[in-house]
Amino acid sequence: MLVIAPYAVTVPLAFVAAPQLDPATGAGLVALSLAPGALLAPAIVSAAGGRRADMAGALVLGTVVISFVLVVARPEGNSLALTAVQAFAVASLAAGAMPTVRDRLLVPLRWAGHLAALAVIGLALANAPRIDIGAVLVAVAATALTLGAAGAVALALRRDLLSAVAAVGTRDPVLATALAWSAFGVDATAVPLASAAILGIVAGALVIRRR
Repeated sequence: MLVIAPYAVTVPLAFVAAPQLDPATGAGLVALSLAPGALLAPAIVSAAGGRRADMAGALVLGTVVISFVLVVARPEGNSLALTAVQAFAVASLAAGAMPTVRDRLLVPLRWAGHLAALAVIGLALANAPRIDIGAVLVAVAATALTLGAAGAVALALRRDLLSAVAAVGTRDPVLATALAWSAFGVDATAVPLASAAILGIVAGALVIRRR
């Protein structure tokens, strides 16, 4: 319920709103709504002083599965986008199923993940997508709605609020950028890139507040 509820709210609204926006912004909004939760959520929860980083990790894994199903269900979906989500799903499942192997490879895998994320964001920015005020406002609205839906469900179910919001109330901007770019072109990355900046600011504020 906690994993599914934000998708049940945001995905239909994204598909309703997308045709009312310019094509690139609408496509970026759809890609953002289909992405899994922020893969850095457990690390952010720990850095912000949360005690349930393990819960955040489990919830993120749930969003990876939901995201995979949603991308598969889109007939016009790009095979590259599908492969990207599938790769993250398989890697996450393997990490959970084989903790010993995961722990031995954790540091190089973490660095590889960070470098890959920087490469995706850097390449997207290098292709100069048009990030206008409309894309920023759409990203703000989508982020606020997803966070709000996750927070409301977490409170109703009496789950740890920080872990729930970080894991299921976010959408991974790197995967959203990759989905938008591969399926709709570089101009569609404006909304996911704007959401990356928003989440970065919020995460930074949480970490600084703890210190």
